[in-house]
Amino acid sequence: MPHAAQHFDITQWADYSRQLVSPEQRQQMASHLQDGCSRCQKVAQLFEKFTAVCARESAYQLPPAVERQAKALAAIVMTPRRSALERLWASLVYDSVNDPQPVGVRGAHQINRHVLFHAGDYSVDLRFEHEKGSASMVLVGQIANQKSPEETMSNLPVILFSGKRELSRSISNSFGEFQMEYVPHSDLRLLVPIESTGQELEVLLGKAPEA
Repeated sequence: MPHAAQHFDITQWADYSRQLVSPEQRQQMASHLQDGCSRCQKVAQLFEKFTAVCARESAYQLPPAVERQAKALAAIVMTPRRSALERLWASLVYDSVNDPQPVGVRGAHQINRHVLFHAGDYSVDLRFEHEKGSASMVLVGQIANQKSPEETMSNLPVILFSGKRELSRSISNSFGEFQMEYVPHSDLRLLVPIESTGQELEVLLGKAPEA
């Protein structure tokens, strides 16, 4: 049978481009290409280009910090509303609204609120800042492991919801700190997936201070 009629399948051409076929088969396939089979030539060229791209990509060493950031961003995009992670419900341990208010605070230009939550071994420290007359609120927070303070809480996705509606997202830095801006809503809750431990922190915030 002439070589031109001996078509090889896609899997064989993929192995051919990666040098995974036997010497005998490689010689047969090379002869087949030389005989001018346009169909197989196109497939072989496609896999040769693809193999070359893969070789260049594998040779590139991604900096660890960039890799962690990329994984964190992927986690933000892919975080499902219903998570398989173990849910840790946070409990309120401090709220500045219960502190005595100094004279003149109600007339201040900026309204602040400081709250602290505990969830399992973790603490979530939050500060709300709202400039009077502004339509948006700024939330500044920090996540820490109270049991193991040396644990790095960096590159964690932090997601703010109002009910089931997502309002804002952020990523914690090397100190576990994060910041986000959003328009005030009721029924606020904060989700912090911690993939490394298979846990997810949920903080029920209710409603942030208003102007």
